[in-house]
Amino acid sequence: MRKYLLFLGVVVSFVFVAAANSTYTQEKVAMVLIPAGEFTMGSDEFFGEGPAHKVYLDAFYIDKYEVTNEQFCQFLNEKGNQTEGGVRWLDISGSNIEYQRGEYRPKTDYEDHPLTGVTWHGANAYAKWRGCRLPIEAEWEKAARGDLIGKIYPWGDDIDPGRANYGQDAKSATTTPVGSYLPNGYGLYDIAGNVWEWCSDWYDGGYYSESPYNNPPGPEDGYARVVRGGGWSGPVHIYAKYLRCSYRYFLRPESTNNYLGFRCAKEAQ
Repeated sequence: MRKYLLFLGVVVSFVFVAAANSTYTQEKVAMVLIPAGEFTMGSDEFFGEGPAHKVYLDAFYIDKYEVTNEQFCQFLNEKGNQTEGGVRWLDISGSNIEYQRGEYRPKTDYEDHPLTGVTWHGANAYAKWRGCRLPIEAEWEKAARGDLIGKIYPWGDDIDPGRANYGQDAKSATTTPVGSYLPNGYGLYDIAGNVWEWCSDWYDGGYYSESPYNNPPGPEDGYARVVRGGGWSGPVHIYAKYLRCSYRYFLRPESTNNYLGFRCAKEAQ
């Protein structure tokens, strides 16, 4: 009888842990509905971010959190770390993921940190695997603004070190677990700081002058992809500007860095 109770206790404990892990995973892949409507994209106040222009977007979903190491390991263990664009989807050396005994796993205590070291190709492949896609640049900026009109940052006009993980002399000096800071008005976490985020668009500095009003898809081609949001690495006095909702940057799609990640989006149906 005692052995039976002990066995039952082990089974119940296993079920509890499995359920807890399932709840964790479901929460971290939660998506937020961004309503259809018009917003002002870009800024005329800062170089390279204009002209400010009106954009209308259909409703869409976007990840509540940045994609985590744990989530990407699930993808890698099913699909492998394939080569695309001449490079692996993930640069292990620039990530907090390890490959041991034929399995990808997050480094200890980095399970719920945002993924880093991923190429645009890897981010795009993961998004498709999940039945999603990368957000277009216009979607990313609308989501970042959190329904605030004309504000510089996702929370307002003043820089606030307590609202985002940025700058190499920040107390963490690395990524922080997703959701460690307050969300913006749409309920999105780390939309500024922690890691830069890949968008689907090719980058073109003059695109805003010719982009369509409705659901602008981005340029047809280019040599670099858009990244947004700023990250943890870099001097605070410089990196603060990267947190602006309208700040634009770009990297070649095969680029990998220890401050580069992403989140997914999909159409609202």
